[in-house]
Amino acid sequence: MAALLTAGCGLFGGDDSGSDAASSDTTAKTAGPLEKSTLNVGVMVGIDCSGAQMALLRDLFKEEGLTIKPETVQSGAVAIPKLASGGLDFTFGNWVSFLKAQAAGAVDMRFVSESYIATPNTNFALITGPDSGISSVKDLVGKTVAVNAKGNINELLIRAVMEANDIDFNSINLVEMGFPDMTGALQAKTVDVASLIDPFVALAQQKIGAKIVVDLTGKGSTENFPTAGFATTAKFAKDNPNTVAAFQRVLLKGQQLAGDRKNVEEALPKFAKLDPETAAIVKIGQFPTTIDSKRLQRIADLLQTYQMLPKKLDVKPLVIPMPTSSS
Repeated sequence: MAALLTAGCGLFGGDDSGSDAASSDTTAKTAGPLEKSTLNVGVMVGIDCSGAQMALLRDLFKEEGLTIKPETVQSGAVAIPKLASGGLDFTFGNWVSFLKAQAAGAVDMRFVSESYIATPNTNFALITGPDSGISSVKDLVGKTVAVNAKGNINELLIRAVMEANDIDFNSINLVEMGFPDMTGALQAKTVDVASLIDPFVALAQQKIGAKIVVDLTGKGSTENFPTAGFATTAKFAKDNPNTVAAFQRVLLKGQQLAGDRKNVEEALPKFAKLDPETAAIVKIGQFPTTIDSKRLQRIADLLQTYQMLPKKLDVKPLVIPMPTSSS
């Protein structure tokens, strides 16, 4: 089981007051009869999923008449084909994978909630073992770097940080593996570096004395970076507007809960299987309570800059505004 969080401001977005009020042909409706009450939802285990996880833990979906069947997915790239085929009604994922899939025509998506913005020093980072000899971005040349999926948000952030340091991205070797497997791979030295987010950074530091090489969202074009959110298909949104709105209202409640660090610390041992001591030291970014097309457009534009999108993608028509109230 996993969940979602949302955040965002700074260079990669405005504040929540700049969110969309009516930017899609499908907007958040007032309460009405649910078109579908049992939902298959893709989720992940990570700090960026805390809001949704708390909504699951507290049975908040039931208050809207929704029954959630959560499915843990390794990455957005893995979840998107399931969303496209109807195996999932909604899925959590990173914005890079969502935007690339939309641009490629793999699935016509609608974005229903932002989950998280990684702010400086909140442990979205490249980490390495304590005796690797790697201490800066310049040391990455020729090294093997673990990511949970190629071509996703990890790759975009790594590209941006390497370019800012005049290092050729093609000088590193990316390998895919799940976040929970990366600490063991670092310890076994089958990879040199891993791209991780909390709580996995804190766990690696605790277990093997891992050290941070570079903060991927600390400065420059990736500072305060919107990382993830929830999406559905355009068809599902059109056919099930009341269900979408109900789902959004619950996510909003989860986001509001995640705004209190105490709630996140209490939830992490339950959904991420952390001990309370580790939960107390994880670093937390921001959990927005709106979805802002301007924030998401910055990601699409950066993808185009690094030739990860073939042409400009207009994000605004893809956004379904969040309800203004969770009740």
